[in-house]
Amino acid sequence: MIRQAISGGQYQPLTPQEVQAIHRASLEILQNPGVRVPNREALEVFRAARADIEEDRVRLSHSIVEDALASIPHEVMLAGRDPNQDLLLSGKRVHFGTGGSPTSVLPPGALTSRQAEILDVAQLAKLAEALEAVDFFVLPVTPVDIPVETIAINRFYAALTNTRKHIMGGLINLEGAHKVVQLGELIAGGREALRQRPVISCMVSWMISPLTFDPQVTDLLTFWALQGLPVALSAAPMAGSTSPVTLAGTLTQLNAEQLSGIVYTQLLRRGTPVLAGYIPGQMDMRSGGYLGGSPEFALMQAGATQLAQLYEIPIYCSAGMTDSKLPDEQAGYEKMMTLLLTALAGASFIHHAIGMLENMNIVSYEQMVLDNDITLMVKRILQGIATTPEHLAVESIRRVGPSHNYLGDKHTVQFMRQETIQPILSDRTNQETWKAKGSRDSRARAIDKVKAILDENPPSRLPQILDTEIRARFDIRIGL
Repeated sequence: MIRQAISGGQYQPLTPQEVQAIHRASLEILQNPGVRVPNREALEVFRAARADIEEDRVRLSHSIVEDALASIPHEVMLAGRDPNQDLLLSGKRVHFGTGGSPTSVLPPGALTSRQAEILDVAQLAKLAEALEAVDFFVLPVTPVDIPVETIAINRFYAALTNTRKHIMGGLINLEGAHKVVQLGELIAGGREALRQRPVISCMVSWMISPLTFDPQVTDLLTFWALQGLPVALSAAPMAGSTSPVTLAGTLTQLNAEQLSGIVYTQLLRRGTPVLAGYIPGQMDMRSGGYLGGSPEFALMQAGATQLAQLYEIPIYCSAGMTDSKLPDEQAGYEKMMTLLLTALAGASFIHHAIGMLENMNIVSYEQMVLDNDITLMVKRILQGIATTPEHLAVESIRRVGPSHNYLGDKHTVQFMRQETIQPILSDRTNQETWKAKGSRDSRARAIDKVKAILDENPPSRLPQILDTEIRARFDIRIGL
């Protein structure tokens, strides 16, 4: 059963003519100057497709791009360990989840961060499992307490044993990628079963903006695409630094980068399921730092969503980041702005939506719970106003008549839970009741909720016989 999703598309910062102008400009860039591909295997793949190649410069014709766009799937299914958590990325269906891979976490109630541990991956996955608005789990932190060569398998294992939702993550090297695929095959029931129901997927930051394939990460992309498993092509140019300072210029370069990655995956294996990973960034022109909570970021992300929709490809994108270092008012308004605009644009797979602080540098436990409420509100806005005959409530209005109320009417009972969401943290009581409960703010309530989830909810363990087999085959560093 596919997990429920609400469709966006109500907000379009670009006109159809402007979307086409960016598309045409991107095609021009792919012909001149083209992209640098300092990876011998990838270069040979492009050469076999008769791309125009001069040393490590690859220029792609319109026909090569069009052929790739003709073969790429327009729908991507990301499976959960529980089939009720399967995601269908299609059209303008919107999904929200975690993201990032920093080495720092902000524990519940703390004012300063600490280094991430493998246990944090497990606990954050447990939180994601319990939070209603979280649709998927992108591995949110990179632990520093285990050997580097064991990070890939341990991150995926820790997540898969604590949430039944879909798991996506980045990879460090080919050895780790092989092990993660083997883990996925064990859990799914074989290689073909994993392709049919991919409980894991991979994000690759294969593009060094501007317009350069990362030689090492391209090897990971090559391996993953050849498996026939879903892959998100993450490209993240920063306006004013690694892309033009204008929003349209950054979108044009980013679109060209995405198209080059799409071409490469389809040359490797036609029909490879791809999420176009548009992650436009912005440099603070005063400090040189990265801005994650700006209105320009939200505009570019919504515009990038329109570009992915032009090609009918699911989009892996970013929203819900903030420049704030703590779960405070700034975090709240910046997150709501970017999440709302990106969702209203109809983005398929919005990562970074849950738990991020200081852009992509810290994951916060209580911010995950706060972001769950923000995302619930965004989902309610996407639902809009239903105007069926039942929702127009003419019969109810007749029954109640003038000068009465609707508290006891059957129409109220029928629709009161459907029409209004109930955030888990928002305090909607009067001041006297709030004071009687300790006059506690939203962060304090979030800390309590985190502790309750981690204390009360059992982990979503794998079957014992399967877990034993996994532990016998791999170097698993986290206990049961």
